[in-house]
Amino acid sequence: MFDFIIIGGGIIGLLTAKELRQTGAKVAIIEKHSPGQQSTWAAGGILSPMRPWHYSEAVNAISNLSQTVYQALSEALHQQTGIDPEWVLSGMLVLNDDETPEAIQWCQRHTVRHQLISVKQLAERFNYLKPLDQPALFRDDVATIRPHKLLTALTQYLTEQGVTFYPQEANELVIKDNDIVAVKANGQELKANEYIICGGAWSAELIPQNAEKPDILPVKGQMICFPPTTLPDPCMVMDGNRYIIPRKDGRIVVGSTREQTGFDASTSQQAFKDLRDFAQELFPALSGIEPDAHWAGLRPAAPDSIPYICRVEPYRNLSLNAGHYRNGIVTAPASAELMVDILLNRPGKVDRSAYQLTR
Repeated sequence: MFDFIIIGGGIIGLLTAKELRQTGAKVAIIEKHSPGQQSTWAAGGILSPMRPWHYSEAVNAISNLSQTVYQALSEALHQQTGIDPEWVLSGMLVLNDDETPEAIQWCQRHTVRHQLISVKQLAERFNYLKPLDQPALFRDDVATIRPHKLLTALTQYLTEQGVTFYPQEANELVIKDNDIVAVKANGQELKANEYIICGGAWSAELIPQNAEKPDILPVKGQMICFPPTTLPDPCMVMDGNRYIIPRKDGRIVVGSTREQTGFDASTSQQAFKDLRDFAQELFPALSGIEPDAHWAGLRPAAPDSIPYICRVEPYRNLSLNAGHYRNGIVTAPASAELMVDILLNRPGKVDRSAYQLTR
């Protein structure tokens, strides 16, 4: 018998488990794949909403809180597991954005460090980019993390801390009156005092029929990666809806598409070509180099990108932490903390009303 069973082993489930385990609770995670193999594994790992001025206060509140803890989280996991999640403060350059005045106003209003870089300064400071013909916004406070390294470190840490992992598929919740009494996983019934659904794009499938269903849709994102290069200290670059992320080892990640294909997570040659051509045009040093990786993930998209972090009525012991869309990694620490605040009736740092099922 566990205190808490978490269904879903992505970044949201893993950090929720970490937060609960720190209270001394007995925690289990049910995940049919290896932990984090879905949208978290496929993510770029940008530790900021790509354009925070597009998002509501509800999204930015949990994003801002999470950004304040990620460096310390990364360093602690590295020290405790020997696995470096590769938190890197690379900064972000936003190109060709018609909303630059709006973005600058947002940065000023929220006291966010920023610079408007002139065309001449761009050519001098970012000379690995193609020649640019308009100023660009630079935010030097934006970091990245390497998702699969973060997941590996978290999984090892939680295992060492006594969290139990079940590599099974959660098929059904067993209900008695207004209580969940067990979760069926591959024919086995696992029991806990509380159950938390952190299943990303699949979360709605386990919500009982008489409860309000979360409005979560899968949105496919395809990405590619170039082998290590010798670019001189590159930063993240965003151009339109696409972005380039430099890794600590010199690899260059390029993303991403936004496709509504249901639960089809297959890749396409057209997306590969489009992303490759975009990167090679923007970074001329990549010309003639072929990407050596191509993958896709299904992001859990909720309305206005506001996740559901709440109790699931009318059930006494069922909760939901899902629907983070493109901001799952950047909002995960604060989402986990908020979920545990709700579970343990603790006072929280953010107004939880925005994250309810009923909006």
